[in-house]
Amino acid sequence: MPFCDIDTDVKPWLNIDPSVTTHDANLTIMRDSVEQSVLLYTETEFALTAVSEILDGSQADQIVTRNYPITSVQAVYFNVKTDGTEGCLLTTDEYQVLPGAVVLTCSRYTPRGRALIRVDYTYGYDGVPPDVKYAILLSIEAYFRRKGRKSVGINSRSKKDESESFSDSSGAWDSKTGLPTEAVQILKTYRAFEMIVQPIAQRNL
Repeated sequence: MPFCDIDTDVKPWLNIDPSVTTHDANLTIMRDSVEQSVLLYTETEFALTAVSEILDGSQADQIVTRNYPITSVQAVYFNVKTDGTEGCLLTTDEYQVLPGAVVLTCSRYTPRGRALIRVDYTYGYDGVPPDVKYAILLSIEAYFRRKGRKSVGINSRSKKDESESFSDSSGAWDSKTGLPTEAVQILKTYRAFEMIVQPIAQRNL
């Protein structure tokens, strides 16, 4: 499902009356292209996903999961079998849920060993965050205005007694994503970074 609707989001942003359909085909192509670029750059699915993970333990006071952000935790088990079954279920007052980790309380620490911890949790975003939608609309507008100039290399134009200047310098567009740099700066917050090491329960120093 698209993040931005052509009639209710894109056209009002561009000050185009929803009843005007002249640009619909181009706007749809631009929207789909921008949204695909956003997904490829952030490597983030903007939806809620429930998972169950088995992690190593190292006598730590926080558990770092593979996915971010954590929105809720359904269960935490210690000393599970290698397949994640059995184990000791922690009560909800024995840990605190943060976006990037499950922090143990009451001087509790994780067991030390391989595949001893199971965390059932939900991560992601309940819909598209407003600033991501803003970045998408900024990008669509940039593409739409640039197309209206007929040439990427045009820096200004005049019509009647009015003039308009543009910036097509290398700093205005990100060469890797093809998106405006302003949009990329917004999206950096949501970019998923691959973890070099296996996610584990870590000691909070």
